[in-house]
Amino acid sequence: VMGGGHGATGGYRFVEISRGDVESTVSATGSLGAVSTVQVGTQVSGQVAEIHADFNDRVRKGQLIARIDPTLQEQAVRDADAGLARARADLEQREFQFEQAKPLWEQRVITETEYRAAEYNLALVKSSLTSAQTSLERAQRNLGYTYIHAPIDGTVIERNVDVGQTVAASLSAPQLFLIAEDLSRMQILVSVDESDIGDICEGQEVRFTVQAYPNETFTGVVKQVRLQSKTQENVVNYTVVVEVTNPEGQLLPGMTATVDFILAQAREVLTVPNAALRFRATEAMRAQVREGMPAGGAGMGGEAESVARLW
Repeated sequence: VMGGGHGATGGYRFVEISRGDVESTVSATGSLGAVSTVQVGTQVSGQVAEIHADFNDRVRKGQLIARIDPTLQEQAVRDADAGLARARADLEQREFQFEQAKPLWEQRVITETEYRAAEYNLALVKSSLTSAQTSLERAQRNLGYTYIHAPIDGTVIERNVDVGQTVAASLSAPQLFLIAEDLSRMQILVSVDESDIGDICEGQEVRFTVQAYPNETFTGVVKQVRLQSKTQENVVNYTVVVEVTNPEGQLLPGMTATVDFILAQAREVLTVPNAALRFRATEAMRAQVREGMPAGGAGMGGEAESVARLW
């Protein structure tokens, strides 16, 4: 490679051609996240009475992680239980009246209308009993909903409530916790420009770094290239899902990853620095050439002008 010095070799820098690995890559950035997360909400309204899980806690499926104040739900159970008792008492009374009316109707002591009325009243209280049983079951179920249990084994990565906070159940249950199922396996959602997406395919090897560990390189594999595009500021991007392992727990949800998609590799080939493939003359080099040119370009015809223009 030509340099800017003088002398026999002062104007050149020499490097040794060696063997090494070369590769072609596409670079992009993405965000690390858990492969699977579950939002934990509440199906009943009330005040948060107890919290048994915090950020970063490991929880097991079925473990109690919070409790809603059960006062209203307990009262509803008592009311439903009382309603069921009334319905049972009414049923006994109507059954007795019907049993009394049936032989009287057979003996034509009472009219058919009176008999049909007794029969109707019995059917009505049976229906009321079924409704009362359903109401009690609903009240008991709502009381059970005041106990918030972990739906999966995992790690709590978000807690959005505190003791004393009031939560209201609506069409969309309020999120109390966010649990990541398994942080030993994570994924990167990488935004890749449309000009590069044609070079990305499932199963492709990936290398990436994160700012928390600038001197360490991690690896992964392309799991999915999503077909849905995203346009931002007239730039079209596609989301690529990269699957990575995290056995030591170094990688955390939300970290920014700088990703290199490895398109092609060559092992143990002859390599030279990129600078050896380019040439740019220094001012000293130009001066040497000008000093060596014949005056007015004599003896060179139009070549002197061409050389001067190149340099």
